[in-house]
Amino acid sequence: MSLKYRRLVARGRVAAIPFVAAAAVAGGVGVSSAAAHRAGHAAGMAVSSKTLNVLKKYVAAQEHAPAWIAPGPAVNAKKALKGKKIVTFPISSEIDACNLKGQQGYLDAEATKLGAKVIALNSSTGPTGWQANLQQAITDKANAVVMLCGPTAAVLTPQLAALKAHHIPVVDGNYNQTGGSKSFPFSGLSAESGVDTAGGMKTDLAQALINLKGKAAHVLFLDSSQVAQYQGAINALNGAMKKWCSGCSVVKSEDFATPDWSGPKETAAISSDLQANPSINTVIVTFDGMTDGIESTVQSAASSHPGLAMYAWGGGLAEIKAVQNGGTFMGDSGPNEKWDAYNQLDQVIRLLAHQKPAPVNKEIAPNMFFVKSNAASFSVGGKGTQYSDKAFANGAFVNNYLRLWGVIK
Repeated sequence: MSLKYRRLVARGRVAAIPFVAAAAVAGGVGVSSAAAHRAGHAAGMAVSSKTLNVLKKYVAAQEHAPAWIAPGPAVNAKKALKGKKIVTFPISSEIDACNLKGQQGYLDAEATKLGAKVIALNSSTGPTGWQANLQQAITDKANAVVMLCGPTAAVLTPQLAALKAHHIPVVDGNYNQTGGSKSFPFSGLSAESGVDTAGGMKTDLAQALINLKGKAAHVLFLDSSQVAQYQGAINALNGAMKKWCSGCSVVKSEDFATPDWSGPKETAAISSDLQANPSINTVIVTFDGMTDGIESTVQSAASSHPGLAMYAWGGGLAEIKAVQNGGTFMGDSGPNEKWDAYNQLDQVIRLLAHQKPAPVNKEIAPNMFFVKSNAASFSVGGKGTQYSDKAFANGAFVNNYLRLWGVIK
């Protein structure tokens, strides 16, 4: 493997090194809280100069594409998908990273090229819509279902049981917070693809501390209990704060249901939170589908909140274009949604080929941290309207899947 494809440091999202070791590195970035205190703090600094230098190297490495590792043995995709009917729907059709502009669109297009008949359904009402879509899959006598961007199986127990009784496998994409969550049972699911939201939260905090020049980050944190990464995200943020920073805090946290993402309810809450808490200097968003409706609100609050900046996880076109444009939206850690789609399609192909699904810790879409300096590589011509393969070594990620499936040599 050439240096172009190698990661510069161990990353917690892709199994380029043994998974347990990768998670350990992502969890600590090599600096203990004791080491930070031993290095000493300058006056007014919450992060030691030693820790700050390590975080700078960590974030710089995160801005490069990681290596691709095959999640499982080769499988004949065209044979597996020929004539099969696949129902797809996202956690919310309002989110460009998940809907027909993002994961759903890429998965549907590739599955169709490989011979499947795809029935693309919309989703805008949260759990009730997911339940209806699963029932629709039974009605349509689907061969498989893909839920994109991680709807929680906890609210789908009867529907998943019915699908299982009809021998219809269900893949939940981006469902597993690496390491699992007891609050989000996997029963009834046939396969998952994983994401590392926790790793993204750590990268966001690291960049915030760098931009604040070592001063404490006082965070407004936006999360959603309707997705599996909910608890893992806040745990990761709190853990990173404890490890790297003395005096950092989550000043206020909000929990938004998917129908409220980037909507009036969320915007009003953010505006109120910022007005009530002038100490907030950092907004961290677990899923960047929440950011579109609040970018202007955060921007307008910057004059009264010294150093205020926003960071997200998710890797959506509109969001990374906003990072590229500058302003208070300064970083987005996440996968190209095409990468997500191919991980999920790989699980579908394996199931319909009567193989075991790949372990979720091997079917993980890679994090890449986008800031103003590299955001243009994420979309064709830097326009923010179509995903580009340039960010991941000019298409290596997708082409490696096509080789694994026997589509190209």
